[in-house]
Amino acid sequence: LAARRRLSGHDEEPAPLVRAVFYFPALGLGFLFVEIFLIEKASLWLNDRTSGFALVLTGMLVFSGVGSLAAGRLSRTPGVAMAILCGAILLWMVAMLFWLQPLILATLSWSWLSRAAVLMAVVAPVSILLGLPFPLGLSRAGQGGLLPWAWGLNGAFSVVATPLANLVAREAGFDRVLLSAAILYGVALLTFLVTRRRQAWHR
Repeated sequence: LAARRRLSGHDEEPAPLVRAVFYFPALGLGFLFVEIFLIEKASLWLNDRTSGFALVLTGMLVFSGVGSLAAGRLSRTPGVAMAILCGAILLWMVAMLFWLQPLILATLSWSWLSRAAVLMAVVAPVSILLGLPFPLGLSRAGQGGLLPWAWGLNGAFSVVATPLANLVAREAGFDRVLLSAAILYGVALLTFLVTRRRQAWHR
């Protein structure tokens, strides 16, 4: 995978693998950190870890898929789109840190269906946004030797994210898990914007 011709497809300069090494792992870790944070909060909110896990997981998968479908419409101005959506993701995270716990406590007496509906209203907007960076990154990676790196790094770090998030939560709390996700999406944004002068991350 790291062979010069494998990455570039010819004898010219190989694709900038270092961008993929930062961008796609940051997305894999960041997405799962957000998901694990929400699962923990949903377990308290619904008073049931199983239904909290199921609703958050299903909601994030469905709505991030909806976001991914919309990525093609943003391909003409990917840098601007990435900046706007990462800004919106970070604003959502700030709102969750300050207002999610009071919202949970204020609605604990509501019916289960009402709490589940409010939970999905919290999950859906950010999930749509979280579904966009990966396909936007793939559009920069092209169809050459960098593509398996993109999928492989994202998948591998998605697996690493679960034990790592739980270690962070045990040592510092789940709010720090969300703060870590914010840092990771900031890294992804900076990595993406570095490539604005080039049409793609490959020749």
